[in-house]
Amino acid sequence: MPKKEPVAKDGVVRKTTEEMILNFPRGKYSAIPMAAIWVKELKKREANRHLTPAELLDLAVRDVLGGEVDWKDLKKAAAAGAEEAPKKAE
Repeated sequence: MPKKEPVAKDGVVRKTTEEMILNFPRGKYSAIPMAAIWVKELKKREANRHLTPAELLDLAVRDVLGGEVDWKDLKKAAAAGAEEAPKKAE
């Protein structure tokens, strides 16, 4: 099986998802729940409404594995979502 080459978009070389998983410093198994939580948060955003579930998942996995999202960010997002829930119920 031939080795996958990094994808180049607009002159920027993007790592493959497989390479990002193997090089994730906090362990690949901790990335899965982080990505699942981040997908739920991305769904809520207006800018991502047009994306399919597969595209949302790819975006979330890349954000988590790329180090753009951490547990602290997820906790803040969850806390913000919990504060909005009682307001909608009223």
